[in-house]
Amino acid sequence: MIRNSLQKWLLGCSLLAGVAYTVIYACADGDWGYNYQSSFTPEVYVDASYSPLFYSDEMFYDGYDGDFTGRFNDAIVTEWDTYLGGAINREKLSYLILNDSSRVKVDDLYHVAFHKKKSAFPDFKIDLKNKKVKDFLEFMYYARQIDKYTTDSYDPWEAENRKVVAVPEKWIKTVETKFEQTQDAFLKNRYWFQTMKAYFYSDIKPKGITFFGKTQNSMPKNTLYFRGLSYVAGIYYKQKNYVKANYLYAVVFDKCPTLRRTTTYNFHPQEQSDFDASLQLAQNTDEKIALWALLGYYADEQKAIAEIYKLNPKSEHLEYLLTRLVNKEEIRLNDNGFKKVAEYKKKVNDSLNKGMVALVDKIADESQTAKPYLWNSAAGYLNIFKGDYKRAAKLFEKAESKAPKTELSNMQLRLLKLINNISSTTKMNAKSEAALLKELKWLYQELPEEKKYDDPFRYEKAKEWSLQYIAALYKEQKNGVLSELFLHDKTYYYTFENQEAMKAFFNKAAKNEWEQMALKLYNVTVSDIYDYQGVISAYNNKIDQAITYMEQSESRKDSLWGNPFNGKIKDCNDCDHAAYQKVKYTKLSLLQKMKEMQDKLAKGEDVYSNNLLLGNAFYNMSYYGNARAFYYGVVMEQFGNYIDDFYQPILINTGLANAYYKKAFAAATTPEQKAKCMYMMAKCERNEFYSGRHPRSKDFKEDEEVNFLAWDGFKKLKSEYSNTQYYKEVIKECGYFRKYLGME
Repeated sequence: MIRNSLQKWLLGCSLLAGVAYTVIYACADGDWGYNYQSSFTPEVYVDASYSPLFYSDEMFYDGYDGDFTGRFNDAIVTEWDTYLGGAINREKLSYLILNDSSRVKVDDLYHVAFHKKKSAFPDFKIDLKNKKVKDFLEFMYYARQIDKYTTDSYDPWEAENRKVVAVPEKWIKTVETKFEQTQDAFLKNRYWFQTMKAYFYSDIKPKGITFFGKTQNSMPKNTLYFRGLSYVAGIYYKQKNYVKANYLYAVVFDKCPTLRRTTTYNFHPQEQSDFDASLQLAQNTDEKIALWALLGYYADEQKAIAEIYKLNPKSEHLEYLLTRLVNKEEIRLNDNGFKKVAEYKKKVNDSLNKGMVALVDKIADESQTAKPYLWNSAAGYLNIFKGDYKRAAKLFEKAESKAPKTELSNMQLRLLKLINNISSTTKMNAKSEAALLKELKWLYQELPEEKKYDDPFRYEKAKEWSLQYIAALYKEQKNGVLSELFLHDKTYYYTFENQEAMKAFFNKAAKNEWEQMALKLYNVTVSDIYDYQGVISAYNNKIDQAITYMEQSESRKDSLWGNPFNGKIKDCNDCDHAAYQKVKYTKLSLLQKMKEMQDKLAKGEDVYSNNLLLGNAFYNMSYYGNARAFYYGVVMEQFGNYIDDFYQPILINTGLANAYYKKAFAAATTPEQKAKCMYMMAKCERNEFYSGRHPRSKDFKEDEEVNFLAWDGFKKLKSEYSNTQYYKEVIKECGYFRKYLGME
């Protein structure tokens, strides 16, 4: 059933269907994410009137249909300006027609002109002796009366619940009489439309159909006529006569480009039989095509294209349907990433809709459409997914010979040809690099890194895909450095060999043009690598080595937010960061100070204090400490609460801190010193307990009720050091300890 095909579009949206000028709300704010999943730009090929119907994750490509009357504003003002011959200057004219606040002035001017009343706005002067000016004011007066019932301010999210007062019959009769009596064709056309509008917003809607039937032949087939026809369709829709409504909406869709978004929204076949019946109403080929064009939007672009092509291969409706077909297929095929080129190509080829490719190929080869270059471009692009790169290249050549010579068109073909050339590349070597260099520099360096919101050209997906494709080829060829440059892999720097290989590349004196381009793509610098090596060395307690690396990194100057040598009872990193710091440590100065302490320990100097301070430093360098910024860096990329599995044993491990606290405890000479060391060891025990419950840990239990244990340090602190002042401070500051003691 057609209904099932439509449900995915209609569910979850506020469907105000059947009202030809109803505000259309998509399910969410406009989202341009789909632009970044595509390399095929509809705007290159298709008339702007179809732009709302381009493929999108939302109901319409460019957002909801909020400007349901404003789209006609410029034309309305221009038409009246022409009719009046400049008798009212355009600024005033625009104000009287479009501005809601002008209702009072329109009413005032009408009564001055027709009832000789004194104006309340003497400074607002227009020529009331001019007959056309008076006719305009009379029309505006009646139009404003109708507007009171057809336009109002309301919360769009409550649109379905808003109360609408029907247009009174007296006003319908008034404007209908004016229509019948007026001989001026321009005014007659407008009174006719006001009558249709009034009927639509009245309690006697069916009479609007009767009125339209009696008068339609006397009206010019202009925008007002098709707006009136939309009202007729809306009345049938309200009567649940979807067959007739859909047929009429299709007619408007075909003949009035301005209303394409609105008619598409209101097109509403419930069953296949509804659509078939609407087709039976079609009086000519154009109307049949329009019905298929609308059905294709909701249900099946491929079927619609095939049917329209049989009826008229030059129909412009084919064009927007083709771009939707291509966009949906490319996004579906490129949905997932890949690591191996051969596997990627096989997956794409296996998933490709071969029937769709065959249809587009056939139409492209027959060259019967109005825009053969569009079909050649689309067929060429689809043949890339099929793996027929030679055919794709030939189709692009044909497209280029007939395509419009616009910047957007040129860029689109250039991009498609580049995608084809990359796809046909099976090995990266000097020859393939030379062949791709110029075009890749255009893609990576000449096009904006981030495109503007109003730039329709879609190239971001091609950029992302090409980087992934080339990186995969290099990886298969065991060229880890170039693979990493094209596509960063966070696991690359896990090994020392890879770290040194990338440093060697950075330090390579003569880089060819390809290597220089690749390097510009990369966001890691040699300084970042030295920082990473320094950080890893520090966590391995190789402080001399860490200093050597860190000295070669710009991050050596990075400040730590808290004093890493402070050991507090209660961990409050924010408090430590806000506290005054007499000495502000950097990554390098921290390491240098730690080295100084280790050197003193090697000489047996101040063993207790130096061990305690080193324990504090290693504790604060961990995930739990006030100096966790020590491990922040471009290579490691661990900035938040979720620590990668590889780094968990390093960053959420306080084992080194605990080892130094134990040494400090062994060197302690007073109960106060021993109590402090015992508590610090308890903190390390606590964090080891937490580490098993880290959100990324295999043992993590989110609803675990136990959030602390009677750690060994707590037991000994209670049994051996309860007489110390430090013990009292722990009770005061540590809720865990109070809970252990049964005080909470």
